[in-house]
Parts: sequence; C-alpha cells; structure tokens
Amino acid sequence: MSSSKDTLLEIAAHFKAGDVLDNMKKPAGGVIVIESKMTPLEAAWQLWENNIMGAPVYNVEANKFVGMFDTRDILSCIVAAHREFISMGGKHSSGEDTVLPYEVNVQEQHRLVEKALQVMKIDSKPGTAGAITVTYLAARNPLGPEITRDTPLVDVLKALADRNRHRVVLPGAGNVCNGIISQSGLISFIASKLPKGSLLESIDDAGLPYRKDVVQISEDEKASDAFTVIDKKRLSGIAVVDSDGKLIGNTSARDVKFAAMDRNCQVSLDLDILSYLAAVRQAVAENERSPVCKVRPEDTMEHVIKLLAKTGYHRVFVVDGNAKPIGVISFADIINYILS
Repeated sequence: MSSSKDTLLEIAAHFKAGDVLDNMKKPAGGVIVIESKMTPLEAAWQLWENNIMGAPVYNVEANKFVGMFDTRDILSCIVAAHREFISMGGKHSSGEDTVLPYEVNVQEQHRLVEKALQVMKIDSKPGTAGAITVTYLAARNPLGPEITRDTPLVDVLKALADRNRHRVVLPGAGNVCNGIISQSGLISFIASKLPKGSLLESIDDAGLPYRKDVVQISEDEKASDAFTVIDKKRLSGIAVVDSDGKLIGNTSARDVKFAAMDRNCQVSLDLDILSYLAAVRQAVAENERSPVCKVRPEDTMEHVIKLLAKTGYHRVFVVDGNAKPIGVISFADIINYILS
C-alpha cells in the first residue's frame, strides 16, 4: 500500500458523514427535492436554476424517495429531440433541395426542437398517454444505501465507489431530505483535511490507475455529436481534441442546458463543439469552470486531488508531453483507489 493511499484512508477513518455535511455549503431553501408530479422538463429547470447536477425524487403516492433525477437524464431527452428536429427540419418537394438543419435559421431550429420535445412528451404531466415521467427516469439512478450523520466516512466511500452512483442521501421525514453527499463533495472534504505536503508521490509512483481509453471528440464535430456520445456511454463528460489529437477542451452534460434555456436563440446544437461552448460559456457567469482540466503523470497526488476539489469537475485528463490525452482521473477513481 502506498503512503498516499495510507494517508487518504487514515483521513477517512477519522470522520463521519455528518462532518462532510457540516463542511458543505447549504442551499438557502434547503436541499432541493424533485416531486414526482413534475414533468422532466420542469425537473430539469429546477436543477438548472439551482446550478446543481441532480436531486432526489420523492413519489407522493408511494410516500418515499424513488431515485435521483440527473442532468444526464434530460440530456438523453434533448439528444433524442435533436434527432427528431433533424427529421422535422428538412423540406422536400418537387424540384426543391432538402434543407439541412444548419441551413434553418436558429429561431426555427428552436421552434422545431420545442415541438420535438412536446412530441416526446417530456413536458406532459404524469398520467398523460405516452408521457415520460421523472419517476421512470429516477428509477434508473437508485439512491443506494441510506446514510445517517453517524455513518463512518469509509462506509460513505464504499457507497460512492459505484461509478453509476454519484450521490447518497440522508432522508428526513416525508419528502424532506436532510442532506446529500456527492462524490465531488466527499473528495473536496478529504482534500480540505490533507496536511500540506502529505501526498507528494506522483500519480505514477502512487499507482493510481489512470491509463485508459479517453473518450474524445474532434473540435470540428457538432455539439449534438458530443452530447450523443456522452448520452450513449452514460459519461459525465468527454475530451475535445484538435486535428493533431491534442487536448484543447472538455464538455459535459452540464453544457447541454444552455441549448434548452437559451430563449434568445443564440446557440444551436448544430454548431461545432468549440463554437457552441464559446457561445454558451460567454452567456453565463461560469467562465471560471470552463478551462480544460489536465495533469501530467509526474504531477503529485496532492495536486490532482486538490485540482478536482477546486474545480468541481468530475474528471481531469492526463496528458503526455505532446498534450495528447493518455488517461483520465475521476472522483470514482480516487474513491476506489483509497479503498483498494
């Protein structure tokens, strides 16, 4: 066992779930809870307006929490709606060429995407024939084991070691949620407890398994293609590379919200991914989150963990001397490393 692993596990062994919850910024109105009577689009707006990636869903009829509604769930719907838009956007009659999606003005693109979303019935109330419900979507993201404030932090780590479970909840009475611990919140807490200079091993020397195929997309490909890849592979984000294969950016499920929220019709999923990201990130006060997050094999464990904690990104990319991605480190990788 490496000294880095020893140090991280020792920190975890000294704390409980309540310590993490007390360290986290508390929402002014309490923990956000999605009610099952909401439509998926209403639920997505609640996430976006509160700048969060997911929230527990409470089913009034069953009187219990049924799972998590995640940004990636609405991503699936918007990707499907965009495919529908492509089929609805073309015009063809005798002697007339088919109009390609990017030749349709942006206002018309948005009208067609909104129509496609209606056809998919993600903005239809539960009970409507064919409606997609938040209960159905949340069931794909089970809550996992319930925690209390006294749950040992090592047990929280074990619950969040599953790459498909990004959060655990501390339920209260009825539809009240007393707290949520996310993978990012957990790693941020551990990072705050690191003694300075305690993790000076490089990620190579520490044995952190970062080398893996990096899912990536070329800078020239459309935003819709990037989000389709994220959706199909159920990832939180992917790398953007230039024609030489060098890492120049990243995009995540978070970025798709701007296509749906943009009522001024300034952006389109048919833009190339870099143009799309430039447009949406100029429109919001999140520019501090937009730089690509990358490290090198010789960087220390301390640097990597604190970088993840500071940026809130779900992953950092590992690049070689030519800036080409050779691996990726996620919150789940750090958690599994501590437990291994």
